[in-house]
Amino acid sequence: MKLLPPNPSFYLSALIRLFLLALVIFILIVAKELLVPLTIAVFLSFILLPISQRLEKLHFPRSLAVITSIVFAFILISGFVWFLYLQLQSFSNESDQLKSKIAEKINAIQIYIREHFNVTKRDQSKWMDKKIAGAMEEGDQYLLTFFSITGSFLTNLALIPIYVYFITMYRTKIKIFVSLKSNGDHENTLGIIHSITLVAQKYLKGLTVDLLIVISLCSIGFLIIGVKHAILFGILVGVCNVVIPYMGLTLASIFPLFMMVLTHDEISYAFAAVGVCILIQFIDNHFINPYIVGSSVSINPLTAFIALVASAMIWGIFGMLLCIPVTGMLKVVCDNVESLKPYGYIIGQEKVFGEDLALAKRKKNSVLKMVVTNKKKRQVF
Repeated sequence: MKLLPPNPSFYLSALIRLFLLALVIFILIVAKELLVPLTIAVFLSFILLPISQRLEKLHFPRSLAVITSIVFAFILISGFVWFLYLQLQSFSNESDQLKSKIAEKINAIQIYIREHFNVTKRDQSKWMDKKIAGAMEEGDQYLLTFFSITGSFLTNLALIPIYVYFITMYRTKIKIFVSLKSNGDHENTLGIIHSITLVAQKYLKGLTVDLLIVISLCSIGFLIIGVKHAILFGILVGVCNVVIPYMGLTLASIFPLFMMVLTHDEISYAFAAVGVCILIQFIDNHFINPYIVGSSVSINPLTAFIALVASAMIWGIFGMLLCIPVTGMLKVVCDNVESLKPYGYIIGQEKVFGEDLALAKRKKNSVLKMVVTNKKKRQVF
């Protein structure tokens, strides 16, 4: 059978799509200062929306309900930051002891290198001084970059509650705007919006529960094997697990590993700290995360990993934090738009395509019924 060459319009369509993709990535990079806090504010609005709606049912004015929910979130976040500060302060009180331990370990390493590689401590010190001098020359540049990023971060942080207030305050206007742009498919558009809202709320709630469980397990494990400041390292490891899905906990094991090397002479204690992290990573990936977080954002690990790398290249650490919920929301849109359903299938967990479409259709019908039921109550974002 003779194969026909592709239609020229195929190449033109592919070229246009690649151009649009490059344009979107360019806009995401250029408009990073605007889009990052705005995206964070959107997700926080999804989280705080049930609180403000509950207060409105208690006859609170909408503006007061929104402000109360923002203040409540601020108190919770401030409490966590204060607790972390106390842990860091306790850690800094032992800085002198840690410095002496580091000096002892460096001296032991120098002796080992001298005995096994015939390199004198003087030559080692010269090499080390040279590397330190080179690092100091670049230090000013790194310091300037750090303060620039910190200043930008604090500015964006101040904008987030303002964005949250206006997004939640004018959610009805946003809903009507999207409905007017739906080209007559009003109910389907409302269903998609409602699904996206539910996905964001369930994901962020599940992520918070997962974070607390991982921090608790890590802290208990570190306490059992004798890691100093176990709670602090449990928090660090838990946060890394959120920032880097599927592997962050294992990568973050370097923190308790370093502490165990400094405070214990036997290397087995250091391996025990790494073993605790690997064990909890396995438990989280196979038991905790799939049932608490994965049920709300059903994307496969390959898609999650690609999204993680791409978002880190575009938005840095904020992109890593936002990539999974954004991808989950994108999957909801793909599952509810006929021409995009193949993309929703490739993004999602492994299923038979027909079964996946049937499940998406059942979910869509149930959501549409819920939208019609709640339309009078005006609870859809």
